Amino acid sequence: MLPTNWHKVLLLFLWITPHVLLGVLAVVLCKRRLYREFPVFLAYVLYEIAEFILLFALHSVLGVGLEQHSYAYAYSATLLFSIALRFGVIDEVSKDLFRESQFLKVSARRALQGITGLLLAMGVLLAVYAPGDNRAKWIAGVYVVNRGAAMVQCGLLLALLLFSRFLGLSWRRPAFGIALGLGILTSVDLAFSALRAEVTSRAGQEILNLLITGAYLVCVSIWIGYLRAPELEPASLTVVPRDEVETWNRELRQFLRH
Repeated sequence: MLPTNWHKVLLLFLWITPHVLLGVLAVVLCKRRLYREFPVFLAYVLYEIAEFILLFALHSVLGVGLEQHSYAYAYSATLLFSIALRFGVIDEVSKDLFRESQFLKVSARRALQGITGLLLAMGVLLAVYAPGDNRAKWIAGVYVVNRGAAMVQCGLLLALLLFSRFLGLSWRRPAFGIALGLGILTSVDLAFSALRAEVTSRAGQEILNLLITGAYLVCVSIWIGYLRAPELEPASLTVVPRDEVETWNRELRQFLRH
């Protein structure tokens, strides 16, 4: 286990750095005018920055402990809205990737709407009928919704990437970078949610926290790299004059006669 001071410094660095880079990402989105194509993604980036400022102020400025009720309520409430925005980002990415196919675009949107409604209903039911006090019910419901949403989002993002590759779309498109980063983020969140149930030691929990924040830093770096890189333009087709085509046809017919 790392010494306590080193662990706190490293965790603080990995907590702050991705959100500083999210500010850089917001500037890139505005500078390249990508907010016109991905307004929900820009809203998600700005929301994550605002969420970080709120939680960081509660913990570091006001001295609210991570296990106190006020911090738990704030974290759970902000997490719910973050989940909703992720579904919005997936919908936005699917529309961009499948803009040439109206059927796939409409099908993806309907699937997202149905799944989102189902997850919200599950969370409300669990929050109402789960044993324990109101705080325990609320937090249990939010975490169940988060795990369910992570599972669904991973599957949807994988399907988006596979369908897009099958359709022969360019991997240099910004939508690919957004989907890839979000896919890594949700898959890591899902994996470590399962590991938290098995790891009970304090040292193990500290290592998991470091890995989760480190994965978030990787995802933000992927977004910045993709959105800063210029998208490759498809090669333009050369238009051959009709007279030249007719000449080729005549020459070919003469060649075949011989």
